[in-house]
Amino acid sequence: MLVALPDVRRSVLARGQLALAMLLAGSSVVLSKIVGASLPIFLANTLILLPAVGVLWLLTWRLEGPVRVPREAWRPLWLQALLGIVGFRVFLFYGVPLTSAASAGILTSSVPAVTALLAWILLRERLTVRALLGVLLTALGILVLTVPGAAASEGARLLLGGALVLGAVVGEASWNVLSRLSGARLGPLTATTLVTSLALVLFLPLGLFEAITFDFARLTPGDVFALGYYALGATVLAYLLWFAGVRHLTASTAAVYTGWLPVSAVALSALLLGERLTPWHALGLACVLCATFVFARQGASHD
Repeated sequence: MLVALPDVRRSVLARGQLALAMLLAGSSVVLSKIVGASLPIFLANTLILLPAVGVLWLLTWRLEGPVRVPREAWRPLWLQALLGIVGFRVFLFYGVPLTSAASAGILTSSVPAVTALLAWILLRERLTVRALLGVLLTALGILVLTVPGAAASEGARLLLGGALVLGAVVGEASWNVLSRLSGARLGPLTATTLVTSLALVLFLPLGLFEAITFDFARLTPGDVFALGYYALGATVLAYLLWFAGVRHLTASTAAVYTGWLPVSAVALSALLLGERLTPWHALGLACVLCATFVFARQGASHD
């Protein structure tokens, strides 16, 4: 149906899909705080990934056909699962309770900057003036979130929470770098399904251990809804919308829409969690949004 649409309408639809994908992804920061308050971390992520993996496999088989994985692809896939999903979620779930969801959402927007730095260090990619400016703007955005009054917690607790969230960012950025290192010709949905499945395998042992002593009667309907939404909305639907939209736009145009992620996280932290937003949040958000546009212009020069 997309193919039959005029180019303008197709472009508008693709942009809407990317924006919605990032709004859903941003909600995962708030959800991690809600879910993490009710369940142990490894059990929570096992329950989130189980339905997500099931749906992803059904969609992969239907849309991309049988999965064939070259032997050399397994190592980067395992590393992506370990760093990009398990590492990201563990650091995020431990870090968000120590800071605010709004601050965490803004901090997770530093993924493009950290990816550029890791690519410079590990892949010897050139760090252009635009990329360096994006890194500096991101660093400024992170810095203003550490001042007193920027979050509900203060002092060492605030710094530890921010450091843990940045650990999650390094995990996500490592996923991006590993994607460039992998020589496997896997479809994006197939790769996502495989990495998510491997992450479930990694979460499962400790998740089952935590399930033995957990009282499932404590879960409220709201907790069950949050788990289901995290699995099918913030994970599966976000992936599908992103893949559907990015096919019809350039990489630099798609990069602009990652700016919706911190906007979503900040807005939902106030609406759902009742967090108090400060001028420091506005300044930090402005810095990372400017960095997003800088990295988008950086991508435009390579399109």
